[in-house]
Amino acid sequence: MGSEAAAEAEAATLSIAKRAIPDASSIDEANQVLRSNWIKAIEEHLLQFGSSKIEDILDIGCSVGVSTRYLADKFPAANVTVSTR
Repeated sequence: MGSEAAAEAEAATLSIAKRAIPDASSIDEANQVLRSNWIKAIEEHLLQFGSSKIEDILDIGCSVGVSTRYLADKFPAANVTVSTR
């Protein structure tokens, strides 16, 4: 990924969140709703299958890692591995 694309990646990600959650009052609110929804899905999956924690995170094709950073912050005890290709 070139430096120009990398510089635009986070803004593009936030723009996608606003498009996905059009009723949000701001891009930041849309991003929070979107991220909260998939974190909730992960937590429900853990409960359903009897796991109590996230030990490893593998993010494949993560671009500049916007979502990876969010997951790492949410699950700080997890080992994070990224693959940008």
